[in-house]
Amino acid sequence: MSDLSKGSSSSQPASSRSRTRRGGRGRGISRYCRCGEEAVIRTSGTAKNPGRLFYCCPHGSEGDKYHLFTWTDERIVEEVEDLKVVLRDVQDEVSDLRCEIVRVATQLDQNKAMLEMSAKGGGCCGIL
Repeated sequence: MSDLSKGSSSSQPASSRSRTRRGGRGRGISRYCRCGEEAVIRTSGTAKNPGRLFYCCPHGSEGDKYHLFTWTDERIVEEVEDLKVVLRDVQDEVSDLRCEIVRVATQLDQNKAMLEMSAKGGGCCGIL
């Protein structure tokens, strides 16, 4: 019996981004099958993969290369790997912004000091 026919169906749709599976071999969790149907999560009932979760098209069957079928655990690992890259990029951007804040605050303090000196001296300010 196939994974699809023995598996128990969940009415919960798969989450995250839409990517091609089987034919296109995209990364991460697929939300939709190439036929346009929203993916569902099911549980394998086979001896080879008992209890293993997978995303599939409700219209697919074992051996059907057109409709979505992908193991949940493999796709989640890819999602985590991709999110680690995004997190590093965000951390770098936050670090750059903190440096920029320090630079702008220093410039502001210098401008305030020059304005105070100019106000005390009554002359022309030296701000360029």
